[in-house]
Amino acid sequence: MTRESLATVQVPVGIRWGGADTVNPYEVDTRPYLDHIPRASGCSAGPDVRHEDFFMPEPADSAVRVQMGREAAAFFEQHLFS
Repeated sequence: MTRESLATVQVPVGIRWGGADTVNPYEVDTRPYLDHIPRASGCSAGPDVRHEDFFMPEPADSAVRVQMGREAAAFFEQHLFS
């Protein structure tokens, strides 16, 4: 992945991240996508959300999974069906 390759992405990209994610830290693994993909947008899932909260049986906040699912569905509805 390079700045140049990310700049060629011409489709909408929705990005979410957890503020407490130590597996894929925002500055290293998320921000480059937001900064260099022209049609990328995103927001934090919350300051206490960890990477593990999306696949562990008992997330710290189970409501975050529901919210992220809603946001994903809205993103696809907006971009696939319009």
